[in-house]
Amino acid sequence: MTCIWNKNFTNNTRRFKTRFPELYEILLPHFESVSKFLSQNEENCTVEKDINILNKIFPFWNFSFSKDNNLTVKENGVFLHSGYSPIKEVQKLFNCSEAKDEDINWIFAGIGLGYAPLEFAKINASNLIVIIEPDPGFLFASMCALDWTPIFNHEKCIIITETNPEQIIPLLDSLHVIEKSKIITSSAQTQHQKLWFTNFFTLLERNKQKQNINTNTLERFSSLWLKNSAKNLQAFSTCSGIEIYKDMLERKIPSVVCAAGPTLETVLPYLNKIKNKAVIIAVDTALRSLLRYNIEPDFILLIDPQYYAANHIAGLTSPSSVLITESSVYPSVMRFNCRKKVLCESLFPLGQFFETKLLLNKSLGKITAGGSVSTSAWDFAKYIGSKSIFMAGLDLGYPENKTHIKGSTFEEKSHSTSNKLSPAENNLCSILFSASNEKSVNYQNDEIITDSKMKLFAWWFESQIAKYPSFETYTLSSQSLKIPGMKISSVQEILNFEDCYNIKMDLIKSCEKRTCNFDPQLFAQTLQELKTTLSDLYEQAKKGYFICDKILSEPSANAESYARTKFEDLGKIDNYIMNSSAKNVAALVFPTQRQLDELLSKEKPYKSSILNSIQKSRIIYSQLKNAIKQYQKYL
Repeated sequence: MTCIWNKNFTNNTRRFKTRFPELYEILLPHFESVSKFLSQNEENCTVEKDINILNKIFPFWNFSFSKDNNLTVKENGVFLHSGYSPIKEVQKLFNCSEAKDEDINWIFAGIGLGYAPLEFAKINASNLIVIIEPDPGFLFASMCALDWTPIFNHEKCIIITETNPEQIIPLLDSLHVIEKSKIITSSAQTQHQKLWFTNFFTLLERNKQKQNINTNTLERFSSLWLKNSAKNLQAFSTCSGIEIYKDMLERKIPSVVCAAGPTLETVLPYLNKIKNKAVIIAVDTALRSLLRYNIEPDFILLIDPQYYAANHIAGLTSPSSVLITESSVYPSVMRFNCRKKVLCESLFPLGQFFETKLLLNKSLGKITAGGSVSTSAWDFAKYIGSKSIFMAGLDLGYPENKTHIKGSTFEEKSHSTSNKLSPAENNLCSILFSASNEKSVNYQNDEIITDSKMKLFAWWFESQIAKYPSFETYTLSSQSLKIPGMKISSVQEILNFEDCYNIKMDLIKSCEKRTCNFDPQLFAQTLQELKTTLSDLYEQAKKGYFICDKILSEPSANAESYARTKFEDLGKIDNYIMNSSAKNVAALVFPTQRQLDELLSKEKPYKSSILNSIQKSRIIYSQLKNAIKQYQKYL
């Protein structure tokens, strides 16, 4: 008689190799080991000896049968599943409204024998399932113990093993899994990799915080981004992309990034000498302070679309500097007096639309946005190929209760609005406590005050430094927030470097010879194409809204049957919208999912699921029309 686990192993091996060929290669040593065992002990593999055999092959677990005769297992004396009914135990998890929500992604972090994802796969064929088990040996053991057919038959399944949390989070983020997800986990099923899962859940929570910030920002500023992008379209005909500077330093020359933290003050007196030793990259908030010392940086970064960012450089000139900016910035930025303005790849769909059309699948050059201009400045330093990146004024905390360097716009504004009733100290305090305060340590292991937002930026640096270990990153202040992977250095260390000013300038000017402007005729054609496409998209949304409105205005007895006659028409409209080249452009000012849910909650629900769906579609068509109207106002 063939034992149960032997049968599972044989079937799962064949199906797993077909469905997940890359993962199969990772697990191949385990498959080969058990295959060898089977060939040597086939006559001893009986149902009666199932448990003993499994315990022998997988000594990290103690297998037994539950009261209802299903396999269960202990690890270090702790049950990973119910000793009575492991299947009924996990079925209770899915007795909720979320299990019926097709938009929710289910993440199983640590799976034990795999009962939870297997049972969920049986009852729900449409939701994305993500199985995370960092130890391939534990993943393999579950596949030998249980029949994984429900997983192999499920069309939307991702299995992740033998990787680190820092790699998983960007993957899940890129697939938009985290935005709306349900995490199924158990402390017992994660104990074998406790530190790994602790790191994973920490990174996951930070990512959710970041996404929440991004959603809030999108809801607040999307109209501004649209307006700015539309007014700055002509920049595409006059500006080059940062791609001309890519890897220009060939890791020969370091970069010094000047952020606007208070400790920048200690570096400023030396920057004129440092400029001979390194590329100087200043964030917008730091420029005013640098110019106070007659220092014009090599590059200035300003990519924030908000007015206050433009105000950081208002009234200033830096004739020898290159301004690195983005097509959605406040329009006055494009009038800044500098040697050259260069665009990075746009973060917003209007800019991306023109880049795709005008560059013919080439790129302006991408800078990663980490939520702060300092993160973007670091990424630009990496982009141009610095061998070492030194961060000046990157405090990510409040040394001596100071928020910004003296002379920055924030600091000057604080004092300009000061009076007897509201002294500067109080104004600074309002900034200081604008986010939830947290305590941490600096590079001297002294306690400092930071906040939740700055710790998110710190996490970004930590994750990027870990991701790109060949790029060495240093802080020039021992008072700044301590970031794992970011070493401490000194101004003197930079001053000991060889002079490279002439080499640096020759490299920059050589890159700028590759400058090429967009074809004005092609630009005009692209603009007209966008206007026409948006107009057509508006007419389709209008048509869809009319159909939905007519369905919902029918008497309740007739509405559902009438809706069925219009499914084909609505399907054609939806297909047109989803395939429109202007879809993503309109999406910028389209409501977020949270806003759509709020709009839907204000509507009276129908007893019919079909009519509820039609009602939701009506809202979507209406909001799409509104979004397109905003563009037509400025184009």
